[in-house]
Amino acid sequence: MEILLVEDEKSLAITLADQLEELGHQVMVLYRGDAALAAMSEQNFDLVVTDCRLPGADGIEALERARLLDPPADVVVMTGYATVDQAVDAMRGGAFSYLQKPFPIAALESLVTKIDELRSMRRELEQLRAQSSDLYHDRLVGSSASMTRLRSRLEKVAAGDAPVLLVGESGTGKGLAAKFLHCNSDLASEVMVPVACGAIPANLLEGELYGYRKGAFTGAEEDRSGLLAHVGGGILFLDDVDDLPLAAQASFLRVLQEREFMPLGSSKPQPFLGRIVAASKQDLVELVRAGLFREDLYYRLEVLTVELPPLREHLDDLPELVAHFLQDADPLGKRDVPTATLGALRDHDWPGNVRELENSVKRAVALCGRAKLLRREHFLPGGPLAATVIRRTDMPSLGETVRLAEREAIRAALAASNGKRVEAAEILGISRKALWQKSRELGL
Repeated sequence: MEILLVEDEKSLAITLADQLEELGHQVMVLYRGDAALAAMSEQNFDLVVTDCRLPGADGIEALERARLLDPPADVVVMTGYATVDQAVDAMRGGAFSYLQKPFPIAALESLVTKIDELRSMRRELEQLRAQSSDLYHDRLVGSSASMTRLRSRLEKVAAGDAPVLLVGESGTGKGLAAKFLHCNSDLASEVMVPVACGAIPANLLEGELYGYRKGAFTGAEEDRSGLLAHVGGGILFLDDVDDLPLAAQASFLRVLQEREFMPLGSSKPQPFLGRIVAASKQDLVELVRAGLFREDLYYRLEVLTVELPPLREHLDDLPELVAHFLQDADPLGKRDVPTATLGALRDHDWPGNVRELENSVKRAVALCGRAKLLRREHFLPGGPLAATVIRRTDMPSLGETVRLAEREAIRAALAASNGKRVEAAEILGISRKALWQKSRELGL
């Protein structure tokens, strides 16, 4: 990085400059505030490290000038006369950090290294935002090793007509992976028909899938083609196949085995010519063991399996993903993401994966008002101060309180039913599948 070091104590300035140069940075040393302002009017710097009290102009003025550079320089403010007001002024002015003298040189080295890493991320974000939007719609976003392997695997399984099972946590992008597979297959010119298995009521699912004939049931006033007929020679995408009811699983097994289906009210089967791609957010093997998913259907679906990584396993893609979602949420490019904000986003766990990140970017743009720079609190509710307060108390989170209540309710229901889960589910007013899922989540 190009670093401007402003320190009126010459011996300290020389020592700090030597250490920063050993880290591989280019350092300009100045001893007066007005000289620093003049230097910043003539050239740009990546980082300004400045004392607070300086002859000619103080460090706060240098900070303000540094933040007006294009692009803005990051700033670290040093002082031997630290006060709360000075710290507040420096941070409000956009300083990256604040060091009180005397401080170990290692502390400054650590800050500079972190700033260097974050600025690299920032440059990557800017480069990606400058590219055409078509870049993001033709491929899965991400250049990490995990995403490279995922694309390679999808390209391989795209060939042929064998069923494909996409597995991964909720929000990892299984729907996008299905579209990628479709676009890279020989069926790209055919349609892909998505079916949200958990969104269609169980009593309507077979009619939606297979269609029906007039008079097949009350309200069937005319013949209607189902989704399988609409697929033709394309792809049927069963999203959240783990939510498929057992009864529908049995009928769908016939489609895979016989390559045909029977519309409701018809005695004549119709051929199924398409390819099956299914996605599951849960471990189907565990569902099979629990009696919630048919074993024979599982083995028919898992001919070719592709696992999607959670976001926490490819955080190197975060700048690229933020650029992608920011381009959609802020198409005019009015907002920007500072390096410190990108660093804070990397520290988040992202339990909702890429979908959570996408929603966070939309939230940030919606909540930032007229602000041009998006901060952590725009992306993540609560903010760092609220998180610190919670960690300093013994108060359990709302989620943990709910978990405790659910655990006690399930234990009480199991005790009342002598361990019979079907009866326990009835007592709790939930399905057997929901009881099994909750018990697994709560370690019961």
